[in-house]
Amino acid sequence: LMALAAAVYLSLMGRNGMRQAAELCYHRAHYAAQRLAALPGYEVLERGPFFKEFVLRCPRPVSEINAALQAKDIIGGYDLGHDYPAMKNCMLLCVTEMTSKDEIDALIQMLNGEFNI
Repeated sequence: LMALAAAVYLSLMGRNGMRQAAELCYHRAHYAAQRLAALPGYEVLERGPFFKEFVLRCPRPVSEINAALQAKDIIGGYDLGHDYPAMKNCMLLCVTEMTSKDEIDALIQMLNGEFNI
């Protein structure tokens, strides 16, 4: 069923659709990373070029941040500290072509303290 859904999606995207989707992922992820890195207490850990996933070091435990985000129907990042103790307070964020600029901006507003995380 997933293969059929993927085939339909790709056929509907058309000839240039995959490229457009990839460009959206790239630009939106870099927009998010740039804006999040500007927030006090947050740092984007850059270990080279990235496409749609990046690591954000947070000033508080990721579990607390994700709980506050979830309460506002915002999906947070994966808590890397669960699997990598050295990555405590770090979350892996993924931005795809399905992530709107408004959703990114809502995440930024939440983390910027507008909603008292």
